[in-house]
Amino acid sequence: MKMTKVEASVEINKPVRDVFAYASDWQHWNEWREGVSNLKPTTEIERGNNARYAYKTKIAGMKFNLETEIHYFKENGGWQGIVRKGLPHKMQWVFESKAGKTKLSYILEYSPPFFLIGPLLDFFILKPGWQRMLEKTLNNLKIQLEGPPENKV
Repeated sequence: MKMTKVEASVEINKPVRDVFAYASDWQHWNEWREGVSNLKPTTEIERGNNARYAYKTKIAGMKFNLETEIHYFKENGGWQGIVRKGLPHKMQWVFESKAGKTKLSYILEYSPPFFLIGPLLDFFILKPGWQRMLEKTLNNLKIQLEGPPENKV
């Protein structure tokens, strides 16, 4: 089945070690991950390879119960999450150091549930919903780490 790919990036004015430490701590995910609720670990491993997390999410008005397993965890570099229960998808978080700042990329690939939604509805509804979620997630993380943007008059 063909996978649909969605990605977004943000630059955060903090060193990569600070951004990674905060972003990789599941206890903070409800603070900034858009559409994620009721998050809890489902294994004794709570950080790094083979850690699993169950959570609820809402994408484009549809609710899903998911469980994601972490792979390819590299300190200050990123990780990949593969959904083991729920809507099939995988996500990759890539952290890059850029002159004392961090470029964070969030890449998501999913298999549209064509039995529920056809290719056109995926293109016009589901994919834009995922895109908004990724962008809001990264913006929320930026605000959590830098504070709200200053109002310029």
